[in-house]
Amino acid sequence: MIKAIYATLCILILSTGAYAKDDSSQITVATVNGESITKNELDRATNVLAPRTYFHSTLTDKKRKKVEKKALEKLIEKKLLLQYARKNGIKATKKEIEKKEKKIRSSFKNEKSFLYALKRADFTYESFKKELEVDIIMSKFYDKFIKTTYSDEDLKNYYEKNRFKFKEPEKIKAKIIYVKNDPTDPKGKEKAEKKIKEAYSKIKAGEKFADIAAKYSDAMSRIKGGEIGYTHRGRLDSVVDEIAFSLNVGEMSDIIENDKGYYLVLVEGKKPPKQISYKDAKEKLRKELIAKAENEKKKEILEKMKKVAKIQR
Repeated sequence: MIKAIYATLCILILSTGAYAKDDSSQITVATVNGESITKNELDRATNVLAPRTYFHSTLTDKKRKKVEKKALEKLIEKKLLLQYARKNGIKATKKEIEKKEKKIRSSFKNEKSFLYALKRADFTYESFKKELEVDIIMSKFYDKFIKTTYSDEDLKNYYEKNRFKFKEPEKIKAKIIYVKNDPTDPKGKEKAEKKIKEAYSKIKAGEKFADIAAKYSDAMSRIKGGEIGYTHRGRLDSVVDEIAFSLNVGEMSDIIENDKGYYLVLVEGKKPPKQISYKDAKEKLRKELIAKAENEKKKEILEKMKKVAKIQR
């Protein structure tokens, strides 16, 4: 939702911890109808986007370039939407800017910590105030051109016409043992086959599936004894999926092989397909319909703007 993106922009950029390295931060990296996007702005946008894109993974130079490219596209779109808003008479008053500044300042314990945060995010006080103005304009833009609501009657009608979309598929509760076939090892397949056969024999001899999974499985689920909880069709590898859903509760599969390795599956429970009630579907449906409608409105405006815009990267 655009409002969610722009209404919290200032707080997000103040938490990135990015420092300006040199004067190159003011270099123009793109222009949109003559308005510049600086290296400074791109760095901040990249620093905000990177943790979301590569959560729990190392951000290499190659990955950062990829995130940077995505961040630049978002900045260009933001600039186009801002120009559209201003073209349609949307402004931020001095009083509104002062009110927003006061609210953000109140989240810091004192003036010193506020100024330090500005410095860390590589903001001057003037550029910070400018960002507040943009944030207010974009919030008003959202309210006027993008915001969408659906009444309970609208949602109910949609649900009744599309009941087939609100069916919970059949599910199984399963434990899995996966032994990887290492393609870099000439004897990888041979070793994996030996390991899965050993695991299979031990379970058949009476040892607990969970204990063997913890010892033999290469999947992360091994830390929970192979437990993957309830899952529906399509979540597992196609070969494993087909066999797993054919098993009865309490039944274990034979050894399953695919190009990735070997598997054993134990089915511990089953849930038949069921119709999700309107009551249970209502709020999720509301969010999905709103998101879809708002994205379409935003896309339509951007397409119109891009057709006549002069964008230089």
